[in-house]
Amino acid sequence: MGHNGEIIRSGKSWRILLALLCMLLVVVAGTAQVAHTHADGMAHADCSLCVAAHVTVQRAKTPAPVPSVAVVTVLEAEPPSVLPIALLTFALFTRPPPAGIVPA
Repeated sequence: MGHNGEIIRSGKSWRILLALLCMLLVVVAGTAQVAHTHADGMAHADCSLCVAAHVTVQRAKTPAPVPSVAVVTVLEAEPPSVLPIALLTFALFTRPPPAGIVPA
């Protein structure tokens, strides 16, 4: 029993360590990209950070325009449904309410 608990705890510690490492990597990379500047203030084609910051998805082919089609149909109106006035009727009524209120 004790040996199995140690395996579970060691698995959780590796997951926590991996998560912390990933968060640290994101923070360091984000800080490097934000603080990255050049002396002339321009982006350079040979700088990997500048290229990564300005990369965009290039389409291989422009999509064909969707042809416009007018759809005309006849709509038939449904007659309004008749809703019951009372949702619940209590059939086990045994006596009427008291005639007068007696102060206690």
